[in-house]
Amino acid sequence: MEINYNIISLIDILGLVQGVFLGLILVVESKRIKPKLFLGLFLLAYSAELLNSILGDLNILEFKPSLLYLPLDFRYLTIPLFYLYIKRIFNSPLTKKKNLLILLPGIIEFLFFAILFVLNLDTKLRIHNSENFSDGIFLFAILSYPYSIYYAILTIKFINKQKKNVEDYYSNTEGKLLTWAKGVMVFLLFFILIIISTIFVEGKFYTDYMYPFISSVNVIFIFWIGISGLRQPKLFVSKNSITKKENIESSFNENSKNKSIINKTYYKKLIELMVAEKMFLEPNLSLADVSIKLKIPQRNLSELIREESDKNFNQFVNYYRVEEAKKLLLDSSNNHLNMLGIAFNSGFSSKATFYSVFKKHTSQTPTVFKNSGLT
Repeated sequence: MEINYNIISLIDILGLVQGVFLGLILVVESKRIKPKLFLGLFLLAYSAELLNSILGDLNILEFKPSLLYLPLDFRYLTIPLFYLYIKRIFNSPLTKKKNLLILLPGIIEFLFFAILFVLNLDTKLRIHNSENFSDGIFLFAILSYPYSIYYAILTIKFINKQKKNVEDYYSNTEGKLLTWAKGVMVFLLFFILIIISTIFVEGKFYTDYMYPFISSVNVIFIFWIGISGLRQPKLFVSKNSITKKENIESSFNENSKNKSIINKTYYKKLIELMVAEKMFLEPNLSLADVSIKLKIPQRNLSELIREESDKNFNQFVNYYRVEEAKKLLLDSSNNHLNMLGIAFNSGFSSKATFYSVFKKHTSQTPTVFKNSGLT
């Protein structure tokens, strides 16, 4: 019996090697940014699942049946691991008990197949050829799909819910809304639907077209997750030390008997930071930075901005950036600057963000605004 080399298995091998490599890098990176441990484990589990498919496609299991039930099926583990990663990235970790409950089905799955894998060959083959056992394994696999779908939807909902918090905390939301992570969950939901469809629909189309397509996309998908994860920082990490934060809060609360007067005083100081010191020119300005400068707690500062300006922190800071950009665009002495230069000199971190925010505030692109001001 010969190994049946085919294009699908070769693509899957590429995905496996790539996923293990990127997963291990993320695990190592977790020493610096702890949430990356869960993403690294997600990539390792997701990629390792390809090995069983590879062994089947290459006919290796036919002449090496001792490899049956290799404990590398992680249907109950992959998406829950990604969910825990997202929770930790947003600095909203669950308790160890909740983590264990979420991962328990995946742990049981691994132990179940690990026990089967270490059985002697005769027992393993007898179990494998049992129709009742095969039906049980099939049902066990089917039940993993609603479990995975549940956590995929939960992950998307959690990311959407955090949008408000991101805008309340950061003046620059680029790379902080985790749109790539939502894309991962949407892809996996689509992937699960395709797998479910193969249960009811079989034929040449899936064998000749769909499987090679899925394998090819999978390689790109694994690479995309790895690179996005390596670039993703942890969010909502306060820059106030515990001691400083306590001092700030106590001093603010002591003087908060007349809230209206106190708010007006601090809001005036906040405006001075924006107008006189032009603090908005710092591209990565966060609520924590301003909180330290004004010596008031972040929570109180966020409420202050909303009550006095009817804006969140992101909108408030970007208002001053847009106003600065307007001045630069209409000043002929800045004609040597291109739009990227205008963006950087206004406190924006990129041209794309500059165009997006400017148009949202003025209903015009910077170019149209500049040309209309010159006529």
